[in-house]
Amino acid sequence: MKNTVLLTIVIGTVLIIFAFFHPIYSLFLFLTALTIIIIHVAKKKAKEREEQLFKEKIRQDQERKKQLAEEEKIRHEQNLRRQYRENEKRRQEFLAKKQAEFKNAVDSIPLFEINLSEEKHNRNQELYIIDKEYKSITKATPINKIKDFVSVDVETTGLKTGGNDIIQLSAVKYKDFKAVEAFNTFIKPRKAIPKEASDINGITDDMVENAPKFYQIIESFNAFIEELPLVAHNAPFDIKHLYVNGLDSVEGKTVYDTLALSRRTYKDEYSYKLADICESNNIYICNAHNSLYDSYAAGELFKTIVEDRKEIDLDNLFATE
Repeated sequence: MKNTVLLTIVIGTVLIIFAFFHPIYSLFLFLTALTIIIIHVAKKKAKEREEQLFKEKIRQDQERKKQLAEEEKIRHEQNLRRQYRENEKRRQEFLAKKQAEFKNAVDSIPLFEINLSEEKHNRNQELYIIDKEYKSITKATPINKIKDFVSVDVETTGLKTGGNDIIQLSAVKYKDFKAVEAFNTFIKPRKAIPKEASDINGITDDMVENAPKFYQIIESFNAFIEELPLVAHNAPFDIKHLYVNGLDSVEGKTVYDTLALSRRTYKDEYSYKLADICESNNIYICNAHNSLYDSYAAGELFKTIVEDRKEIDLDNLFATE
C-alpha cells in the first residue's frame, strides 16, 4: 500500500510539472499514469490473492494431515482392540483347555475311603508356629526326603482359627512326585456358614448338612497322611486350622509352605496367590477355592519349585523303564 501511494505521489508530481510546461499532453500523461497505477494495484491484489491461496492450501494440507492422523489413530486403536479380542479369545480357549486337563487329572486320582470314627477329639488352643519351622529347599536337600508328600488344603467358615470351623478338607498323596491318591470330604461345622465365607468358597449349609463332623474323620485322615511331610500354600493357615479343629498330628510335622517357597524362588512376581503363581508356572487351576483342586495345585506347584530350586527334571528322574 505504501509503495502504491508513493508511486502515485511521484507520478502525480511528474504530471503536474510536465503539464505545466506541456498542457496538451496532460490528458495523455494522466491516462498513462492511471493505467500504470491500475496495473500495479492489480498485480498487488493478484499477489495478495496468490499468497492467500497459498496460505489456504497450507491450512487445508495441515487439516488433511491432521484428519489423516486422526483416522490412522482410530484405525490403530481399532486394530489393537481387535487384536486384543482375538488374543483374549485364544487365551480363554487355551485356559479352558488347560483347566479341563487339570480337572481331568484331579478327577482321575483314586479317592481314599474315609471311615468315620466316633472317638472324640477336643479342639485345641491356637498353635504357635514361627516361619523357620517351615522347611526350605536347597540344592543340598536330598530328593528322597521330599519325593513323597501330602499336599493339603482346607476351606473354613472364617479366617481366624478361634470360633471358626473347617468345612472342607482335601489332600493329595504323592509318591515319587506322582499323585496317587486323594482325600476329600465336606465337614459339618458347629454353626451356620457365614454368607461371606460361602461367597468365597461356594460351600453352603445345604452342602454340609449330611457331612461328618471334623472329629469323625480325624482317624482316617491320619491314616491317609501317614508319616509323610505336608505341603500347603500359605501353610500356617491350613496347619493352624487343622490343629485347632483337633488334628493333633500336625504339631511337629514336617511342612513345606509353597507360598514362602514361591517368594524365595520366583522373585518379583505380581502376585503369589495360589492361582496366580500356578499360572505363572503353567499350572492352570479350575474350581479355585475347592480344596481338592487347590490341594492338587499346591502339590504340582511344589514339584515345580523342587525342579527349579534343584534344577532337575523330575519326570525323567523317576521315569519307569
